[in-house]
Amino acid sequence: MGKVKRYYLEINDYYDALKYNNDLLEYTGQNTLDNIQNIIPPQDFVTFKEDISLLDPGENTITCFRMIDKENVLNWMSANVHRSKHNTSIIKLDIYDIKSFEMDKAEGYYDEMTGVLSKSAITDYAKKLIEKSPSKKFYFFIMDVDNFKSINDTYGHMKGDEVIIDVANIAKKCVGEKGLVGRIGGDEFALVLEKICEEEALRDVLREIRYIVREKYADEDNNFTVTTSLGGGLFPDNASNYDDLFRLADKMLYIAKAKGRDRYIIYTPSVHGDLKNDTEVLTISQRTMQNKVKNTLIMDLMSGFLLKDDITIKDAFQKVIDTYMLDEVYLIDKKTAKTTFGLSKDGERCELDLSDLAAEEYQPIFETYPIKVINMYDLQKANYLRFSEFMLRNEFRIIIVYYMRNTPEGGYLMYVSNANSNCRFAETDFSDLVYFSRMLELSGKL
Repeated sequence: MGKVKRYYLEINDYYDALKYNNDLLEYTGQNTLDNIQNIIPPQDFVTFKEDISLLDPGENTITCFRMIDKENVLNWMSANVHRSKHNTSIIKLDIYDIKSFEMDKAEGYYDEMTGVLSKSAITDYAKKLIEKSPSKKFYFFIMDVDNFKSINDTYGHMKGDEVIIDVANIAKKCVGEKGLVGRIGGDEFALVLEKICEEEALRDVLREIRYIVREKYADEDNNFTVTTSLGGGLFPDNASNYDDLFRLADKMLYIAKAKGRDRYIIYTPSVHGDLKNDTEVLTISQRTMQNKVKNTLIMDLMSGFLLKDDITIKDAFQKVIDTYMLDEVYLIDKKTAKTTFGLSKDGERCELDLSDLAAEEYQPIFETYPIKVINMYDLQKANYLRFSEFMLRNEFRIIIVYYMRNTPEGGYLMYVSNANSNCRFAETDFSDLVYFSRMLELSGKL
């Protein structure tokens, strides 16, 4: 099975390398790494330096650059960058080789990172267990790490991987000979407890998993920095086939999250009712599937722009509009304040003209940060009434503006949503649009 190439690096404000993994040395062909300028070409380092200079303590950003390998070949990288809140001179980079995202995605029997069963293996095992012994009782549960994204954002993806591996090992140890554990995606696991059919024995296992995870990551003040939630039910009492059993477990996990996380929920008909026809609850797996579709799109676009050069601006915008349920996307020239390109959700070209506004009525909003979410409330609160009227006139509920500092003429990428009733984008969607904008800016197509 293929593997995404990932490298870890810590630098200071002088770009000296303080800490790095052996994989990075092997990739660059160096015995030691003194300064990041030794592995990034000068033209890319200028942009990288600007991105770092804008990073406040405790904040994260995303950047792209080329890196020189041991064969002296330049390859595109994407990096999650974090400036330490406690030691502001330390900058941590989780670096990904974009080309390795083109790897073979076929799953093996075991999950490569954790050593537990893969998604396909644990799924096949549960299905065969049902087919072989349709009357034999067993519990099926789904488990995931609470607030896992914040762990990645705060401590970096290397730490996130460490947490996933630890949780997998803890679950495997607690389940023991009573069943099997498989990783079904990201921080999510499935538990097939085929030798447990009594609720008391089940609770012992679930409590032990939660307790050991909490204790392992408790800080000095006994605050639990890593916790887990679990949800599931009993076959065949609660569901007669695998698909219904999985959906039931998924919904129990959702309820565990909604009730405050760090808990397990066992399906009880008298408490939870008939969930088979409940279409109002968007389950964890459905949300995960949505995010997988989005992540795949962003990776495909990165490959199309930076590696294969086989995608047009129009096609890319149309895919982003469709996937993130946007209404319009615009490229706006900074000098003329007019669109150089615009596309609606119907695939029609559209235009936007800011030239009736004075530059000071929108540029301070657009250029405070490389990317900015703007809604009516924020504008009125900040006393940008003219731009607020402009949004109202164009029926814009919410816009995301990316300031392109590194294109020859400068300009803005504007994403428009008129249907987002609560004036908020999902944090993961926002991060994806940052990736897309940054890559488009670096592609040289603008």
